[in-house]
Amino acid sequence: MDVRLDFRDLAAADLSDLDWSGGPEHLRAVAAALEASYAEEVALLVGCLPNDRLIAMGGADFRQSEDAGAIWMLAVHERFQSLGVGAQLIAALEHKIIDHGRPLARMLVEHDNPRARALYERLGYREAGATLDSWPVAGGKTYVTACTIMERTLPEIHDEHAVPH
Repeated sequence: MDVRLDFRDLAAADLSDLDWSGGPEHLRAVAAALEASYAEEVALLVGCLPNDRLIAMGGADFRQSEDAGAIWMLAVHERFQSLGVGAQLIAALEHKIIDHGRPLARMLVEHDNPRARALYERLGYREAGATLDSWPVAGGKTYVTACTIMERTLPEIHDEHAVPH
């Protein structure tokens, strides 16, 4: 099955349509990231089917590094996983990183998520270290996990209509 999506910036009205992407803590984090997007500190995208149903979302954070955009908050609706949606979402986020003038895309992959790591490697990402990551979960607790840092140098021009230098 070939799933083609339109990608656009996340809007506040979209938050109620993202309940499939994670629990209440995740949606609060997305809402906070949306606030940061107004200052262009992050870019948040959603992937829409032709009927405008949201089935993918993710972000690029520009606050962590002067030379990289950090891809994070990747989510694909479970019914549309393993259909190329994640690769399309990452490509759209890479375009945002390029538009923001950053030559490098960086993301974390949990040590126990080999499917995601395999996707990132297929897309040209390479291991660049290790770190711990954490985020709030239900009950006021914090989830902590070991992650591999993955990086990819991005092309300077992503617009197929651009004139080469």
